[in-house]
Amino acid sequence: METTKHRTQISLEDWQYQILMEISKKTQKSLSSIIRELISEKLSRQTVKTEEDPIWGIIGLGTGDGSSVAREHDRFLYAKGKRK
Repeated sequence: METTKHRTQISLEDWQYQILMEISKKTQKSLSSIIRELISEKLSRQTVKTEEDPIWGIIGLGTGDGSSVAREHDRFLYAKGKRK
């Protein structure tokens, strides 16, 4: 299934270009294809699956007393000093 591709322009260091061209010749793949593959590989390694993200471990840690602090947080955060 063909996906939409967006044309872009990048600047490469000379050494990067030379390595990519060598890979292109060896694999008989286009430079664009190699760059897309490298980007996909890099992004797939950096993307943490949601269920593996440690942030989800804090869900449910806090408890409350049922007061309206969460619903009316602005009133508690920005209220001027208590009137006497």
